Amino acid sequence: MSDYVAELRVEALISAQGCPEPIVERMLRTAMVDFYRESLSWRYTTEVASVVAGFPDVEIPLPEFTLIGRVYWAKLDGKVLSAVSPRNIDGSRKGRATGYAINGISRTIQLNAIPEESFILNGVQANVALMPMPTLVDLPDELFNSHRDGILYGAISKLLAMPNVPWSDLNSAMIYGNM
Repeated sequence: MSDYVAELRVEALISAQGCPEPIVERMLRTAMVDFYRESLSWRYTTEVASVVAGFPDVEIPLPEFTLIGRVYWAKLDGKVLSAVSPRNIDGSRKGRATGYAINGISRTIQLNAIPEESFILNGVQANVALMPMPTLVDLPDELFNSHRDGILYGAISKLLAMPNVPWSDLNSAMIYGNM
């Protein structure tokens, strides 16, 4: 795991000379969140989550300080579930779920039927794109190594685009923003 803020702080400070460190750190966090929200490049296959009879909402086990950005596939008892719009889920239908929905950005998958039986060891498993929260401190090394420049350039672009500050440089901000 890499403390991406500590790793990138010096490079960002050099590019935005005179910028206070807390602002640089905030922009690094914001750039990291924006990068993974826009690119959906943090792919993750979850552990199996238990399904309890009578409860259609399933809390998906995710790394700390992350949310589901997109679901690529979900399975219940080894069978692939279909993606369904949340408004098409009838909260009173009982039986075996054949689909799922995500209500906004969350850590929960809602099944399209209220399960009549529990699935403890063979519950819901999903492959998702994760979106980190700004409070995330450590990125997995493989993600940091692959995306460090995208996060760094995003932060530098934000810093240089700030108006009425000594380190402002709109031309350079546009260049970093397009890298």
